Parts: sequence; structure tokens; C-alpha cells
Amino acid sequence: MISEINIKNIAIIEESSVVFDKGLNILTGETGAGKSIIIDSINFVLGQRTSKEIIRQGAEEASVSALMYVENEENRSKLKSMGIDIEDDGGLLLTRSLNISGRNLCRINGKAAPLSMLRSAAELLIDIYGQHQNQNLLDAKKHMGLLDRFCGDELKSLLKENEEKYTLYRKSVKRLKELNGLGKDRETALEILSFQINEIKEAKIKPGEEDELRERQAFLFNAARIKELSNSAVNSLYRGEGSAYEKIGSALNSLISLSKMDESVKDSIADLEDISDRLESLTEVIRDINERAEGSGSELEEVDERLEKIKAITAKYGGNEEECIKFLAEAEEKYNTLVESEERAAELGEEIKRQKRDILHTCIKISDVRKKYAAKIEKEIEDNLHRLGMERACFKINIERRKSFDKLGMDEVEFFISTNGEEGLKPLVKIASGGEMSRVMLSIKAVLSACDDMETFIFDEIDTGISGITAQQVAVKMAELGKSRQILCITHLSQICAAGDVNFCIEKKFGENGTRTEVRRLGEDDVIKEIARLNGGRVITEATLKAAKDLRAVSRNF
Repeated sequence: MISEINIKNIAIIEESSVVFDKGLNILTGETGAGKSIIIDSINFVLGQRTSKEIIRQGAEEASVSALMYVENEENRSKLKSMGIDIEDDGGLLLTRSLNISGRNLCRINGKAAPLSMLRSAAELLIDIYGQHQNQNLLDAKKHMGLLDRFCGDELKSLLKENEEKYTLYRKSVKRLKELNGLGKDRETALEILSFQINEIKEAKIKPGEEDELRERQAFLFNAARIKELSNSAVNSLYRGEGSAYEKIGSALNSLISLSKMDESVKDSIADLEDISDRLESLTEVIRDINERAEGSGSELEEVDERLEKIKAITAKYGGNEEECIKFLAEAEEKYNTLVESEERAAELGEEIKRQKRDILHTCIKISDVRKKYAAKIEKEIEDNLHRLGMERACFKINIERRKSFDKLGMDEVEFFISTNGEEGLKPLVKIASGGEMSRVMLSIKAVLSACDDMETFIFDEIDTGISGITAQQVAVKMAELGKSRQILCITHLSQICAAGDVNFCIEKKFGENGTRTEVRRLGEDDVIKEIARLNGGRVITEATLKAAKDLRAVSRNF
């Protein structure tokens, strides 16, 4: 609900704050006092299109902020899914400013936000209805969504089931199109893929092989020098006359003899034996290097040829071994798909037929649920219309079957109405009378509000064309709606004014600095005076005040 709105430099409002409450909030005032500016300001902060003409004359910038509290948990979840962080208590502060250069600046809870996000957030929470506004109720495309919300969980489970089936069906159709598209150049594609697959397989490409070969190539290229150095090292360490191994052996024999005379050298003997063993192991490593350098000429040629082969294949199929192997896997998959395409297409065609039959069966169930609940809604709305003075009105939810289906089924839903028994049913949008439209809209809202997540309804002078008992019934219906929703209503009728839970008076003030509009919250005595003014004009007598008190008392009883 809207808790507070702050307006600055909008039209003739210099600066004004209005604190709204739950229930039915009534706004009244003289014609031209600026009541519509309040709604324009709310529209502005909710992200509706506007022009810089809305800026108060002489001001550089206009701004409006609206503090709201989101009570519905589902709405809170939807806002969070949009990336909007709301306070723990549901607080949501929407702010919008517009300067004379036409630049908008929007914020949600202090964070900059695009105008579209402001609008999307507002559409979840507030529904504004005025005499000349296109409402969801007048948009036939929105009628099915309104009906579906009323159908509740019974329809929701069927729609979920249908959406899952429809998603699989669309995937199957897409795959069939792909398979059918393969047939045009199928044989040519098979020949090309077969050649590519065989060429890569024959090359026996392995990841990391090129790096290993280049390392071996560098080794073989220096094979002669490697043999020379390794032979020299082996001779010096182990094999040659006067080698390290020979000298260590001689020293070891001397220490063994010495140990017989001095046992303290036994540790040194062990160390020297270890050195001898390690020297022998080191010599084996060097001998292995020497052996690998044998036959270097022929092997180097083989390595060079293999590297050239790898380079040629990888250059054609990806640039390296990994990409080449990936290309092979994809080529094999394409080849198998082409080979199996005709058979698979036939199988998929049969699968699609089965899926369509299954979806159509679910769509019929969806239609049956919609028709069942539509009958309930029609009766409730007609009862409301009759109580609102349209005794001969007939309301119909027209549900027609489309030739095609989608995730929502295969129904076309539109609201139809006949406002009197002499005229046939016609689309809701065709209602000509503003007074009739007001009552139809209110009747529908009252019925659908039980399943609607909308938390605030705003009615901008929808009472045009009604009076007397009908006006009283409209007031009662608004008061009923105000028990579960916040209602903001601009009205000229005393009957509706008398039904308010909270009343505001919008007044035009004249001063040295020009004309301005102020909004004043009324106490009970002022509410009575305002009802009397609406009934009797500027001259308020004891009789008009008494009538106003009586009307207020009657409304309170309702």
C-alpha cells in the first residue's frame, strides 16, 4: 500500500505531503482545485509517460517520492526476482525527478534504477482506474490472466503440466526441422565428413604429442655432443683408469684395514660405501642418456616427419591437438546424425503426433476448469451490477477454442456485457457510458480482488454519470473492497465521500507567489462539512449539516 507521497513542483503544487492509510481513502475538493494533480503525481512516480510540461512554472525540476509497504509475500518475491531489495518490513521507496531538459532520475530504496524497473515494480502493486484510462479490464489480452487467477490451484497445476509438455513439444519440432533441413546436401556432407574423420583417425593425433616430439627433436639434434659428454662423464666417474669409482674403492679398502686398529672410522666406511653406491647409480643414468643418443640420425628424420604430419592435420582442424580431437568428435556426431536422420525424423514425427494429442487432452481440461470458474464469476459480477442499479445487465466471459495451442492452452478469453436487456452482448471496451463503465469496473474488481495480488486500487473520478441510490451502492461496494485492499478515490459524490475511512480535501490557495494546491487531512467535523458542501454547495445550513451527519452515520453502519 501507499503510505506517504511527497510532491514537489508538480503543476501548481509547490510542495505537499500526503499520508494515506489502509482502507478507503477519499479525496475531494472543488472543481479545478487540483485533485487530478495528485493522481498525475502518483502516475509520475510509478513510471508512467509524461512530459516536462508537468514541471511547475518557474521551477527547474519536479520530483515525487512514494513510500510503500509491500504486504503480500508473493509480491515481495517477485520484486526480489526483479533485483529490487525491499526492507525487512516490506518498505519500498520509489523516487522520480524530471528536470526542464527532460532528464529523468529514478531511484528505488535510494539506488538508481531505470524507469522501466520503476514501472514494473508499480504494476505489481497498484492499479489505477480513471474515466479515460485503458485498464487491464479493457484490454482483452489481459482477460485470460484475470480469469486464471480466479481459478486458483486447480488451474495452476494444469497450466504447469501443460507448460512442461509444450516445452518438450517445441524442442521436438525444432529438432525435426533440423533433421529435415539435413536432407538437401546429405550425400555431399557425408562424403566430406567421412574424409575428415578418416584423415584425423589415420594421423592418430594424441594430446601433448607435439610437445614431446619437439623435446625429443632437440635431444636428437644434439646427439653427437650428448654421446661425447656422457662417455667422458662415465669414464671419469666409473669406467676409466683412475676413475672416481676406482679411487673411492681404494680409499674404502684402506679404511677397512684402518678400522681394525681404530673403530672410530666405521662411520666413515659406511658413508663412503653410500657414496660408492650413489656414484654407481649416477653412472647408470648417464649411460641411459648415452644409449638414447644412439641411432639419432634415422630417429631424427622420423621425428621431423611426424611433427610435419601433426602440424598439417592440426592446421586444418583446429590449430592444436585438443581442438583437432574435438573436431573429430563433432564430425563423428554429425556423420551419425546424417546417417540416422531419415529414420530419426520418422520416429520424431510420430513422437510429435503423440505429444500433440497429449497436449490437446490437457488443453481440454484447462478449458473445462476455466468454463467452470467463469460461470461462477459471471453470476457474482451480475449480482453486483444488479445491486449497483444495472438490473438488466448481463455479463459473459466468452471462451473460444483456437486452432493452435501454446503453454497457456488453446483458449481465447474476452469479457462481454449487455448493460440492458434490449442490447446483445458486446466486448467490455464497447461500453459508451462512463457511469456504466464505472459500475462494471467496480463489480469486476470486487469479485476478482479475492484472487488478485494488487494491494492498492486508485479510482480517479469514476463516479461520473451516477447519483442517488446507485451512488450509495457504489460507495458500499468500495467500502467492502477497502476491507481487504487500500483504496484511493477521487470523487464528487457525497455518498462516496461519506463512506471514507480517511478523508482528504484538496484546496487551491491564492497568494503573492501565485496559485498553489494544498492537501489537508480532515477530522470528523470537517468530513461532515465536506459532505454537506458536496450536497448543498457553498452555503452550508443546519439542515445540510444534519443531512450530512445522517449520511455519514448510514455509511458507517454499512
